[in-house]
Amino acid sequence: KGKQWSFGVWADPESALAKYLDQVDEIQAGRDPRRTGVVRVSSNELTVADLCNLFLERQRQRADAGKITNRHFSDCLKSCRRLVAHFGKFMRATSMTAKDFQAYQAAFPPSWGTSMIGGEVQRTRSSFKWAFEADLIPHVPNFGPDFRKPNKSEARREKQQRERKRGGKLDFTAAEVNAMLEQSKGWLRACILLGINGGMGNADCGRLATDFYSVTDDWYDLPREKTGISRRFRVWTETAEAIHAAMMQRPIPKDDAHDLLCFLTSHGMPIWWQGTKPDGTVFLCDNVGKAFARLTTKCGIDKDGRGFYSLRRTFETVAGNTKDQVAVDVCMGHKDNSMAAVYRQGIDDKRLIDVSQHVHKWLFGK
Repeated sequence: KGKQWSFGVWADPESALAKYLDQVDEIQAGRDPRRTGVVRVSSNELTVADLCNLFLERQRQRADAGKITNRHFSDCLKSCRRLVAHFGKFMRATSMTAKDFQAYQAAFPPSWGTSMIGGEVQRTRSSFKWAFEADLIPHVPNFGPDFRKPNKSEARREKQQRERKRGGKLDFTAAEVNAMLEQSKGWLRACILLGINGGMGNADCGRLATDFYSVTDDWYDLPREKTGISRRFRVWTETAEAIHAAMMQRPIPKDDAHDLLCFLTSHGMPIWWQGTKPDGTVFLCDNVGKAFARLTTKCGIDKDGRGFYSLRRTFETVAGNTKDQVAVDVCMGHKDNSMAAVYRQGIDDKRLIDVSQHVHKWLFGK
């Protein structure tokens, strides 16, 4: 059926013939006997392609169960495809050495930064570790001393190089934010205020829905969908009014599933949404980022690498001057790994209000 199968070695033809007779009926029926459980693959025969397929099958189950995001599954799918494309379908997983992984890392695109390299390395190592823990291979390969995530020093140096290249940091000044507010309207203006009011990102604004947010309430209180960490911040009057104005202009949604969303495009679609292609990879439709890029160009403040998410960076930077990082982390939805977080049972709203008022004063003055 157009696929080459191996049943053993020339040195032991009898065993190869016996294995062939065990599997041939399943193969001729168009099934993979290793998948259907008719034959258990020897751990020494498992190929890189087999390992990746089994790993992705498990990750798909986890994504369907809500344990990982579809975006993470898509990243794993892309990593496995790159791995198989580099080593080929028939490379035995147990035969891979440190030299093989070193060559694989050297083949990464030169445009990749430390974050991309770190993610690719981590996903590759995780797939082999999972296969070992699932009793599919007898041992985890020796990845060598270099096939690991870039350390923090490398990340810092890369960040400094990027800053020098683009001529500055990625946050906005108060004057720049005010200029954007003056030139924007509708849902884009509301999103800008949400970004600087509480550090909300593109996806956060796109998912903002009336079933958990009321324009008559002074608080946003919902865990971040990305991490599940609790998040709460005080909503400014200006922000609430902008959200209300955008909702009054909202068109009829094209899909009933989007009826609760606060913001919709003129075509009745979400301003940020995520879809899946037939091959399983995830794509994003980010109208927030696109509209924001046009706005910064219009205002003459566009800069390489500085997009809508930089409002979140700006909020963190300005709010940090309150010297209450615990309250800032709650507003941002950041995880606190300290021992104090284990014992802390809550935070007074007054601290969150102080953070909100500090950023408000920085932006609008007294």
